[in-house]
Amino acid sequence: MPSQSDRLVVSAIQITAVDGEKDATVEKMLNLIDQAGERGTRLCVLPELWTGLGFSDATVYRSIAEPIPGPVTNLLAEKAQKYGMYIGGSLYEEAADGRYHNSLPLIDPQGLIVGTYRKTHLFDAPNRTDIPPGIRESDKITAGDCLDVFQTDVGRVGLSVCSDLRFPEIYREMALQGTDIMVCASAFLSPRYDHWEFFLRARATENQCFVVASGQYGVEPKSGLAFVGRSMIVDPWGTIVATASDTECCVTAEIDLSFIEEVRRRYPLLDQRRPALYRTLRGS
Repeated sequence: MPSQSDRLVVSAIQITAVDGEKDATVEKMLNLIDQAGERGTRLCVLPELWTGLGFSDATVYRSIAEPIPGPVTNLLAEKAQKYGMYIGGSLYEEAADGRYHNSLPLIDPQGLIVGTYRKTHLFDAPNRTDIPPGIRESDKITAGDCLDVFQTDVGRVGLSVCSDLRFPEIYREMALQGTDIMVCASAFLSPRYDHWEFFLRARATENQCFVVASGQYGVEPKSGLAFVGRSMIVDPWGTIVATASDTECCVTAEIDLSFIEEVRRRYPLLDQRRPALYRTLRGS
């Protein structure tokens, strides 16, 4: 039987972040984090660019961006300390060198930043007919170059952001580093719900890990862009444990980390990989 220490409550929060309304957006998020905390959440995942999407014009992202640590992460740190939970979600980071990043800091129950992941696979889709005139994230921000996995009190946690989902090698690298929970903060564009669901289930199944994914929801009124929402929690067998309703909300579930070992016992997929080949591919 799994021990009580193997079980933990996780939450994913989805909102519609509105450009030019950062203070109100942050306040809305803090209220939903209170809801997650009152449910006993140990790991809370926020969406991508949750302080403001920055899609309504070419430069608004600069007014949304801030350093990490900074005012917003300080507010998250207070909530993390209050409820004894880890919190992670992506926002525009204004780095010390003057560059901008789409960054996901992970804050621990002591209010400290365990680490920050900078999105590595930027969303450049200049020829999408459903989002005229297309999007080029690389026109605004600089991609990161690290795929760190962080040891926490709730297991080893790997971080990712939105379009990373289309690159399975990111998640396999996390799995090879011993990840238990893969976090994905997203602003996944509607109407691609089919892609959103099967990517999350595939990443969980092929790497035999839990995935906790949060997305922007609804239509951002300044840009008119629409987002899937449907934040979800997926287990190592690829089963969807919980899915958010079509509204701004917090979806919560209890997961059992011992199920990772059980799934890997049933089908030792990672043990069957070819280590020499992987070393060659990774250049080591």
